[in-house]
Amino acid sequence: MSFKTILVPVERPKTARPALRHAIEFAREANAHVEVFHPQMDPALLMPPVFDGLSGIAFAPELIDQAQKAADALKGEIKAMIGEVLDELGCGDIPRGRQRGFSLSFGTMVGAPERLVGRRARLNDVAVIARTPSSVSRGETDSLNGALWSSGRPVLLVPGIENGDPVPGHKPARILLAWNGSLEATRALTAAMPLLVDARQVDVVTFDHAVDQDGLDDVAAYLAGHGVVVRTANVPTEGYLLSKALFDRVLELGSDLVVMGAYTHSRVREYLLGGLTQEILDGAPVPVLLAH
Repeated sequence: MSFKTILVPVERPKTARPALRHAIEFAREANAHVEVFHPQMDPALLMPPVFDGLSGIAFAPELIDQAQKAADALKGEIKAMIGEVLDELGCGDIPRGRQRGFSLSFGTMVGAPERLVGRRARLNDVAVIARTPSSVSRGETDSLNGALWSSGRPVLLVPGIENGDPVPGHKPARILLAWNGSLEATRALTAAMPLLVDARQVDVVTFDHAVDQDGLDDVAAYLAGHGVVVRTANVPTEGYLLSKALFDRVLELGSDLVVMGAYTHSRVREYLLGGLTQEILDGAPVPVLLAH
């Protein structure tokens, strides 16, 4: 079994472009469907209220009209970006509409991005989202949170526009599984199984003995039962951030995908105090398959 339906949430065409390229390339190789989904904020929620003496709070009709025109223009920009990416990849003749095999559809709904993306992702095998700088709009952050926290599906986080050249969306050949024995890591392992069985090299890595050798051997035995031969290792962080130790290991092994659990601690705790997931979201150099 492989990923056959791929969701690409798009808030802004520029920052979502790397994710769309990656998803289309992967879908072409996997003969899968790509659903491009634009969660559109209600224009009324973006307008400052106007107070009058009769009805209390109201919205000036001309402001609502301007907001709607801006929303329609943004949707047009997203459609144009989709066409440009398809042409760049030589996929301009891809079948449109949700169907079996290599195809693409575009849809939009009005509402809160986190809720909408969470619901749409439930009916796709994976959501592909570009890692974006901290200056991105709230909607893009909400799309990522919705996919991670509300879908029950994995998220493939790919390097964003700040990384320069886009990362090709080919099936990964060398995978690093970051293992700590948590429920989240288990869900990530399970979600990545279609990729693990096709990989040429799989490394299961734990850091600072988060899992002992017996635990690593258990993971290796489990994967061996699925035909996946792995190498295991414990990596000391030596006082550095866990993310740095992970990134260094990725570069050392030449890994082109990291598989890991997301938010083993609460989202609020990681946001306030820092944590591996937040560091990965901020700086992962290669695609990362996350599951919560």
